[in-house]
Amino acid sequence: MRNTPVRWAALPLLLAALAGCQSGDGAAADGKAPKPTGTPVYEVRLDDQLSAASRATAAAGSSAFTWTLSYGSARGTAVDRTTGTQDYAKDTAHAERVLDIPRRFPEDAAAELGGRPGAKPVPEVYEVQGNQVDYRTRRGGWLRYSSQADMEVVDLFGPVLGRAGDAAPYGGTLAEVVRVSDPEKQPAEGADGSRTYELRVPWQTADDALPASIAAAARYSDRGGLVPLTVVLDGQGRLTRASADYTSLLKWMHEGGVLNGVTSLRADYTLTGHGSTAVPARAAGKSGTLEDAEKALAPLAEVEPGACASSDTGLGGSLALVRALPCGKDADLRVFGQVKIKETIRRNPTGVADEKAGERCRSAFRSAPDAWVADARPAGTYFTSGSSSSSSSYTGPDVEIAGDFTCYVRLSAP
Repeated sequence: MRNTPVRWAALPLLLAALAGCQSGDGAAADGKAPKPTGTPVYEVRLDDQLSAASRATAAAGSSAFTWTLSYGSARGTAVDRTTGTQDYAKDTAHAERVLDIPRRFPEDAAAELGGRPGAKPVPEVYEVQGNQVDYRTRRGGWLRYSSQADMEVVDLFGPVLGRAGDAAPYGGTLAEVVRVSDPEKQPAEGADGSRTYELRVPWQTADDALPASIAAAARYSDRGGLVPLTVVLDGQGRLTRASADYTSLLKWMHEGGVLNGVTSLRADYTLTGHGSTAVPARAAGKSGTLEDAEKALAPLAEVEPGACASSDTGLGGSLALVRALPCGKDADLRVFGQVKIKETIRRNPTGVADEKAGERCRSAFRSAPDAWVADARPAGTYFTSGSSSSSSSYTGPDVEIAGDFTCYVRLSAP
């Protein structure tokens, strides 16, 4: 789903601690011996060492982590950083994400990251318990996302549910990539017994650490290539740092219409406090209201013209689902039109539905009641959000395009 900004006056579109944590020397906090990890990491065959390192890291019991994605451009670097703690045995994590986007950063790319250029960074808090993720809203309440939700909406929960990991309690990081990577070159050994691995991994493996909407652009091209990956283990074979350079994938992402204007993309993951880190007790349900996201959210396409909603859902800027709210201080968008596209054309359908939706939203913006659009921020600017499909037959040049789009204004300034 694309969210396209438009300024109609200028016609192109603008566009705690928990018991059971282990101590730093490997002894569990309750005095029990730690679980055995099997053969020491550096004694297994080379191509199995990183998967063994993933098991050794989990066997330590807990860790603190920092996960950073850096999106470089000619106008500054956007930094998406998450810090937190995780308990492997309990499969829990507490994390805080901050997205910092410079004022001159490409606007479309910023929207794809879930933010706006120059906006004041607002921390997002997530709590993970197995396959369940709770998100704290700016109002102080919580939304609970579960993989047990109805299939019609569970796919839309992806940006949040992806934070529940397989290799570690907090997912969507390089921990997922490291676990399934196979080094072919012996690592460099440090004086402290640490090992540094330099390898190149297929993009199909590496993109597990990227937001799904961004990774999809490279995935659809089927030409992503290899991604340089550096992995550092400590003397006990536990993961302490991993970094990857995704810059080579950007040309395929640009072809897919994603991250235009971004010229570099790097990922960094660090772990500290193995076995000595406590995860705070879960706050969801104890502080602020706790709501089932499946019941609390609705598709933007179902919001009636004139009605307001909040995009504060934890879904990383996606407007696939929003919370319908009375127009007021808690609402950050107002819908002024819903348009359907269904036409037959005789040319490449790429972008045609978006273009036609923009034209119809422009007309709707001009004719909308003043009360619906007067508070638009930036003033005089509207946006479109939606998706389209195309189909053609083998017998002729005609292409059928169809799509549903929502026309809306933002109610809060960047």
